[in-house]
Amino acid sequence: MRSVIAFAVLFCAVMSLKAVAALEGSFEAQDMDLVLKLSDGRVLRGETLSGMTLVVGKGERDTEIRIDGVALEAHVKELPITFYRMSVKDRETGVYRELCERDPDGERAAFAYPDGARGFSLTCTSGAEGKCILLGYFPWKDSAGVPMSDLHRACIHMMRADYGGDNKPTARNGTPINIIDRFGIQNPGHVASMEFEAAWGPDGAICVAHPRVADNVTFEQLAERYPQLRGRLGPHVCYEQVMRSDPRALIFNESVLTWRTRK
Repeated sequence: MRSVIAFAVLFCAVMSLKAVAALEGSFEAQDMDLVLKLSDGRVLRGETLSGMTLVVGKGERDTEIRIDGVALEAHVKELPITFYRMSVKDRETGVYRELCERDPDGERAAFAYPDGARGFSLTCTSGAEGKCILLGYFPWKDSAGVPMSDLHRACIHMMRADYGGDNKPTARNGTPINIIDRFGIQNPGHVASMEFEAAWGPDGAICVAHPRVADNVTFEQLAERYPQLRGRLGPHVCYEQVMRSDPRALIFNESVLTWRTRK
């Protein structure tokens, strides 16, 4: 399930706190730090945003997201980040429900990041988009040497085992993977219990050595669905050394081998 809410329009703030009730303000993301800039020049962030509501859209299609509190303040690759607990209001019932699913640590947390269109997005730590940003793949920080937006897209496909890049994931929650990229952002070394699974680019897998979850997809199904992967399936043609020479391959991952034991 994709856990991202991207808004190209400007957020406005519904301010329930008396100290700012008479002021206008707008939210923005300073990297991964959500801030509220008030018309009197003040900038609010962190716990001071608790109880406020982000309003997106126009008229009947407004989406209201309430900031319930701060889950954690930390840094990712030296950038400050604030994780919030948030709820979204159901348009029909008016009832607020949790914005995020639980992540592997059991937390329901969201954070903001720039969307590259003068707005920002909210994403959850439980979703592939959020996990890839937390790995250091910042899509708003493209540079000539490191194509961050492409790395982020490749990471999302990798996280979801979306081999064809067509939003058809084959992953299973809780399945461990080891991630390495050609830029050294993630370079944890190899894991003895895992084998090379696939090389990934912004449009999906470049090759697949073995499916991550054999019960979810087979080589035959991959070849039928994705002509671009024909001739690129199996460990005899898909391994890290040869994929390092393919500039399209940005991320490589390992996982526990399952396909040989599939009945």
